[in-house]
Amino acid sequence: MDYLELTQQLQKGNVEPLYLLYGKEEFFIKNITEKIVSAVLTEEERDFNYSVYDMKETPVEMVVEEGETLPFFGEKRVILMKNSYFLTGVKDKDKIEHHLPSFEKYIEKPANETVIIVTVSQDKLDERKKVVKKLKKQGIVLEASPYDERKVHQWMDTYLHEKEMEMTKDAKELMVHRAGKDMMMLASEMDKLSLYVTNSNQITGEAVDKLVSRTLEDNVFELVDCVVRGRTEHALSIYFDLMKQNEEPIKLLVLLARQFRLIMHVQQLKKRGYTRQKIASQLKVHPFAVKVAEGQMNAFTNQMLASILKELAQADYEVKTGKMDKSLRVEMAITKIAAFYTDIQKTTR
Repeated sequence: MDYLELTQQLQKGNVEPLYLLYGKEEFFIKNITEKIVSAVLTEEERDFNYSVYDMKETPVEMVVEEGETLPFFGEKRVILMKNSYFLTGVKDKDKIEHHLPSFEKYIEKPANETVIIVTVSQDKLDERKKVVKKLKKQGIVLEASPYDERKVHQWMDTYLHEKEMEMTKDAKELMVHRAGKDMMMLASEMDKLSLYVTNSNQITGEAVDKLVSRTLEDNVFELVDCVVRGRTEHALSIYFDLMKQNEEPIKLLVLLARQFRLIMHVQQLKKRGYTRQKIASQLKVHPFAVKVAEGQMNAFTNQMLASILKELAQADYEVKTGKMDKSLRVEMAITKIAAFYTDIQKTTR
């Protein structure tokens, strides 16, 4: 079952006795677990009827025994079985011996008063194991895989609907660009934004830019933009700030080269009539990155871009061969590219 579909089922109060949540996207597993617990238990009942077992330390028969025990001061109990690596092919030298037949028998006829949530942060289970087959047949299964961009937008729309809020198109683009597909970060930043704009109930691009942490790539975009506009001092100011944050100069050099290559590719593909979405798909980058490159490409001819990439390649060579201090050489490259652009502008006036 998909995360959004399962969320809708839980919102309607449809809770089943067995859940299997597995995959690498921790946010989905933790979020669905919390939704199940909230749907079954009140805050007061959690202290008595919510148990968490680490299956790397607890034999499964102990969980079965509690699952068959009546709840204490309540109608239901919830049991979370985390780190259920016994469902996978992962080898563990110090693994606990689990008596799986007792759990398999429980799965066939789970207690009506108990909800068991089985979780493991692995993208593959051992499908040959009888316990896995039974869980998949009898329980509700969520494969917590990372979302693609389309599903990230769907998740954001669902979040906004639940909060009764709106978000502008440019804000969504910037948000996805900054948070990427890291759902934990995305959810945290959306929570922050929803608290910030409580008066207007609309999240704007300005709010995202102000509150959501800038990535290294964002700083490189701005650095390139300063070079494009011949703002050498500002470009160097950004560079020095990044050095204070202990960013690696060679990494910045790679990102600069990547950005200028992107500008060159976007420029060429635009001439061939490609749309922004098609360019993003062709180059395997986010549409927002293409949008930024579109805004920068008009400042350069193809020849200028070739010269800039040649300068960055030379800087890379001199740094890696130890011919020059890496921090100083990157600084020189930034200054030279900005000066090169300014000189070209003067000759074309």
